[in-house]
Amino acid sequence: MEDEVAYYSAVSSDHEEDPYSEIGLNSVASGMPIDGYVEYNYEVGRKGRGPGQFGGWIQHFTVSHDGKTLYACDVFNKRIQLIDLANRKPIHAFPSNMAGFKFQARGISVLRNGNLCINCVGFDGTSRIGIFTPEGRVVSNFGQGTIGSSCAMTVDSMDRITVMDRRRMQITTCSRDGKILGTFHPQIQGDVLRLGSDNRGRIIVPNHLDNSVIVFEPNGRAVYKIKPAYGSGHSFKYPGAVACDADDNILVCDVGNHKVTQFSSEGVFRTTLLSQKQHGLWRPHDIVATPQGNVLLSEVSQTYIKIFCFSARRY
Repeated sequence: MEDEVAYYSAVSSDHEEDPYSEIGLNSVASGMPIDGYVEYNYEVGRKGRGPGQFGGWIQHFTVSHDGKTLYACDVFNKRIQLIDLANRKPIHAFPSNMAGFKFQARGISVLRNGNLCINCVGFDGTSRIGIFTPEGRVVSNFGQGTIGSSCAMTVDSMDRITVMDRRRMQITTCSRDGKILGTFHPQIQGDVLRLGSDNRGRIIVPNHLDNSVIVFEPNGRAVYKIKPAYGSGHSFKYPGAVACDADDNILVCDVGNHKVTQFSSEGVFRTTLLSQKQHGLWRPHDIVATPQGNVLLSEVSQTYIKIFCFSARRY
């Protein structure tokens, strides 16, 4: 039985802006693909309230452009932690507070200028996007009352910020200064807890309950759906977070099957990248791929992040 990679016809949208049309795709893709021999290097983080410790499950994190610094949302301690990945030591932390509110940080990305874009989740319509310096100074905030109950966020290579409103089941994309660029409804049943984006600016949405992953153009047009056939050896059992390497291969955390699967930019299965049998994974849920060839992931309910290094295959 063949895998299902379903391609979609155009979906109507009032927003057709495409910032990639002027610069060309080649100028936004760089780095190395995630491929070859993998070595489990180390893990960072443990439970607690001190430096380098986390109050609960680490669900949202990212890495600096040079791959040297980890930025992690410490949701339960309501702060952002910075950790030096070279020596595995904490650098500093700052609270995810703005405008008199204490927020839970549930999504973080590094903008092109090095500032941090954080999905700040609050109560009663207070949720917003916050832009912080790496030192913790608030640069700006926006989206209150427009992004709704934001449960997931991704930022693409052109600093386009995309969030999911879990109440209205609506995806909204805005610029880093808060200008709304477009909205659409992905037509997915159940919560969307994670989002991803590739170097073309396409939005990657895991459909957890359908055991599939859908790729959308920024204007909301659904391009294709990845749904590996049952019995193929790589069918999903609750896909969690998604990420892309520098070649736009899509990495999917397959929570129920305890593995990370790699698909091409067109949705074709390539390989099982990490697995329970070979790499000791247990319910991997969140993932980041770096241009330097590393994959960082966290597992359900754990207070650490595992770091895997990919290099040329050994013979």
